[in-house]
Amino acid sequence: MKKFIAQKGNLKFSIETNGDETKFFCVECGKSYDERKDVTPKVMPNKSIINEIVARPVMIYPMSKELEAFIDELEDKYNSAE
Repeated sequence: MKKFIAQKGNLKFSIETNGDETKFFCVECGKSYDERKDVTPKVMPNKSIINEIVARPVMIYPMSKELEAFIDELEDKYNSAE
């Protein structure tokens, strides 16, 4: 499964699952999907956050505080990798 999960400012965040493997990515708006950066955390979020991501119908759907905090963590990882 590949799914965009959130947009924050000029950044879009996505999840990609393949069997038991889950990865998170970030790409700047207007850039190619091939230019995305892997921002997968060392410690995966808890199951409730993953379930919320999967259940959200579109990326503009309201997020829980926990998911917002997780997106902030991904943004920090993206910004520190630049």
